[in-house]
Amino acid sequence: MDQTDLKILNILQDNARISISELGRMINMTGPAVTERIRKLEEKEVIRSYRAVLSPEKLGKAITAFVIIQVNRCDLFTDFCRRSPDVAEIHQISGQFNFLIKVVTESMQSLERFRRECSEFGFTQTMTVLSTPFDPKGVPLDD
Repeated sequence: MDQTDLKILNILQDNARISISELGRMINMTGPAVTERIRKLEEKEVIRSYRAVLSPEKLGKAITAFVIIQVNRCDLFTDFCRRSPDVAEIHQISGQFNFLIKVVTESMQSLERFRRECSEFGFTQTMTVLSTPFDPKGVPLDD
């Protein structure tokens, strides 16, 4: 990957709906050249997908929390998380706890229900998000 690829990735992380012609103008390349670079980045799975960033609050999901958990049966727990509609992200981590889970849910009651279900797998600790000062930035890139 060169500096041009990094510029393309930075722009796409900020606005994946940008037109190829606009992207080309921003980096001084023709549309077909930009398209070819993007195709190669997709083939190499540097670009894995394109997604819309949704507003949880406007969809009735007012509570965001992070749950850390220490479990014995990682496979059973990851299956549980895969099926749970409240789990937005799950990360296996090092240290005393095995997993860090991002939960987005309707209410404190539904968060508490999720925590109770998690406690069947092991010891949990929950941190509720009070505010999010800015939107996620994506993967930091040097360009």
